[in-house]
Amino acid sequence: MQTIRVSLPKTQERFSKMGLAKDGIYKQIEFAIQNLLDALNEISSSLGLEAVSYREIIENLHKEKIIGDELKEKFDFLIQLREVLIYNYDLLNDEIAFRNMEEYLQFLEEGLEFLSSFLEGGR
Repeated sequence: MQTIRVSLPKTQERFSKMGLAKDGIYKQIEFAIQNLLDALNEISSSLGLEAVSYREIIENLHKEKIIGDELKEKFDFLIQLREVLIYNYDLLNDEIAFRNMEEYLQFLEEGLEFLSSFLEGGR
């Protein structure tokens, strides 16, 4: 996430004109989300929670009270964002994405904090 923050320009106008570099930022976000979801899948599997989709993984972790309501909402959002980045890239609006980029990164960081805490034995 630090790489993304360092790469972001100060203005939305400059962000929109970044071309391939902007696409790289989007790809890095997609990659970070994918890694987070894969780690959550590992947790789910290790607990014997069967799921066939990322949404089910999040739902199961929530039902088992492993993640709370707020974190569930953030993970649900990241799943949707990943879907847009992969399958509906043409729907992305650079202005909205730039304005919300810090929030996307914050959600990812909270996910990493959860993983770290979970792996250290806390929930």
